Amino acid sequence: MLAAIEQAAAAVAEEWQGEQAVPPLVVWRRTVEETKQTALNALQHPAPALSGQRSFTEVPFGGQDGKADGALPWDPSRPVEIAGTGFQISGYIDRLDLSGDGGQARVIDYKGGKLPAKPVTLNGGKELQRCLYAYAVKALLGEDIEIDAALLYPRDTEARHLEEPAAVLENLAGHLTAARESLVAGRALIGPDNGGDYDDLSFALPANAGNGYCPRKLELAREVLGDAALVWEVI
Repeated sequence: MLAAIEQAAAAVAEEWQGEQAVPPLVVWRRTVEETKQTALNALQHPAPALSGQRSFTEVPFGGQDGKADGALPWDPSRPVEIAGTGFQISGYIDRLDLSGDGGQARVIDYKGGKLPAKPVTLNGGKELQRCLYAYAVKALLGEDIEIDAALLYPRDTEARHLEEPAAVLENLAGHLTAARESLVAGRALIGPDNGGDYDDLSFALPANAGNGYCPRKLELAREVLGDAALVWEVI
């Protein structure tokens, strides 16, 4: 394992240095070492093995192409719909563990940032990845499969498992249904993240919108969106 990490780190560092500006040598070396340690933490994180466990990484679903030639647990070309919501999803599952009898699954979303001070469920609609993974598993392997959905923070060597995943998925489906109904009705309004650092459409907003325009409009948007805005309050 250590040899594989060293080899991968050397290859990635060489490619990065050839294409991107890098910090001073001491800082760059420390960054590479921290990255290697993070990778080791992710690979060595203790989790009870499922009976007859098989593990997969970067698992494509919903029409995505595979990133490697290894075995897959399903046909990735099959569409994946979140039942009853009208939404189809696609992507890659960071890691999927399956029991030998196919009755249990564990989906893991690796997080590169810091461990939150408190556990989060949907985090106002920002933390959906592990739930989307779970929807994909259920759609492709059957509704009766038992799912453990977790966020793994390798920097802090800790995993946060979703409490009562079945209830959370049902709750999220309700929020998605409300969102779709709102969009179909033409109510595509601003939300809490508009005007922020990661808003790709911030160029369409007035200057300094995050500190003026958006806060003024947000409460009116809540009123118009109704049930579709309730997800913003979910922890």
